[in-house]
Amino acid sequence: MTLFSLVSIAALVYAALYAHPPTTRVVAGLGAAMTLSNPVAGAGIGVVWFSLKRRRMLRARRLARERAEGEIELLTHSMLIGLSGGLAPAAALALSREALRSALGDDVDLILRRSVQEGLAASLLSSTGIGGRLFRQVGAAHLSGAPLGLALAGLAAEHRAAARARAMETARRLPVKMVVPITLLMLPGLLILMVGPLVLPSVARLLGPIMSL
Repeated sequence: MTLFSLVSIAALVYAALYAHPPTTRVVAGLGAAMTLSNPVAGAGIGVVWFSLKRRRMLRARRLARERAEGEIELLTHSMLIGLSGGLAPAAALALSREALRSALGDDVDLILRRSVQEGLAASLLSSTGIGGRLFRQVGAAHLSGAPLGLALAGLAAEHRAAARARAMETARRLPVKMVVPITLLMLPGLLILMVGPLVLPSVARLLGPIMSL
């Protein structure tokens, strides 16, 4: 195939993958062109493209899960506020759903839909999503007739303790992470202070005749 044909095919593939990041689109276009001209090189480009796509997919899943896990504490406090205001458990859960922006909200929607047929306690106990532990504990308390406020308050305290532990762990790792940047920032100054007094007289002697002209 001619060079113009290969460039045209790469451009078409790049345009067809408009929903993907530019890096992935470039690799896919080059891979299509290379496959037609050189199958071995094209296979290598294909492997690179697949690796980039898989890495992007895994990163998106990880971020989505982290967002959902971060909203569990928000859901716990929102339900506790709703119950304290006199709302029924289902109403408090539905009201708390409005503040959720992650996949946790989809789990709440599923629970609310199933509660119409199975009952709230059964739908909570059968939840297996990201907030499954929260929903199952609330469902067990609701089924047994125990105060839901106490169960939610205990879960909120656990979330606060876990967040405090994560913050402390991050703070403990911070000095180790700062060793290399601090060393790199201090090293030039230390070299100047240590080597400067030894080098400056020699430089002055070399530049003396030039400066006297």
